[in-house]
Amino acid sequence: MNSLTGTILILLFVGVTTFCRTSLPAYGAEQAAISRVEITIKGMICVSCSRDIEKILKGLSGVASVKVDLANDRATVTYDSRKVTSLQLVETIRKSGYEAILPTVPHRTR
Repeated sequence: MNSLTGTILILLFVGVTTFCRTSLPAYGAEQAAISRVEITIKGMICVSCSRDIEKILKGLSGVASVKVDLANDRATVTYDSRKVTSLQLVETIRKSGYEAILPTVPHRTR
């Protein structure tokens, strides 16, 4: 093996190990548990109300995005369920003076 071949092999090795360390998650690394929920919100009467709810929810740790639909009395929230629960989202909305309702899931019978 000549010195050029050896240099190329070293550069390839360094490049691959650098890629693996910077681009791939570490073994055992925690990954976000992304969830999405639509919450019915009663009591919003204006755009200011919907903006307030968006701001309050976006301030919670683990909330990735919030879209409040004033016309349909609904908020769609994308969040990391390891950091915040849907019940915590609802309680936060309720504490700010609005009624918040989670969707119900029908029970399956065997």
